Amino acid sequence: MDVDENGWATGRIDPLPIDHAWTLFSPEAEARIDADRWSHHAQRFFSLELKIVGRPKLYPAGSSPLADAVVLAIGPASAPQPHPQIHVVTVPIDRAAGARAAGLAAALAPYGAGFDTLVNRAKRLWQIAEAPLGTGDPRAALAAAAILASVLLAPVLPPREVAIFGVKTARERLARLGYAT
Repeated sequence: MDVDENGWATGRIDPLPIDHAWTLFSPEAEARIDADRWSHHAQRFFSLELKIVGRPKLYPAGSSPLADAVVLAIGPASAPQPHPQIHVVTVPIDRAAGARAAGLAAALAPYGAGFDTLVNRAKRLWQIAEAPLGTGDPRAALAAAAILASVLLAPVLPPREVAIFGVKTARERLARLGYAT
């Protein structure tokens, strides 16, 4: 992935296909990737290590890109390095045709738990590719979704499911997969 002097992804940044990404519906319009905050949150609340791979993100004069992408390395702090790497993109929700409809369909289904209000308020999508880059633990994408959901206060739409949930359910899913946080 090519980046500019601020670490922002260059070129066209398209949303990932809903069926192959963990999709989060954020109420915040800004595309700021706050690596320090995300890393601290991962360590404190999930006992995980999270780092940006490559050039750090800079936001001169408080500016931020309209869309961005990043590769994250994520894994248990006690696990040997290197951790699995995952691809994350963020775009304004209006650039992702069908994303809001998919989120609303899941929110209005049984066990949608009133997430329709949060989906309707969303201004930005954050998507985590379902499969790690190269070889790596496929649970890393769900772990990243759980961390970002807690930081961004965003509900999670899993790939190929008519379900939507928050941090608690993401943690429960991780535990069922044997990924202790």
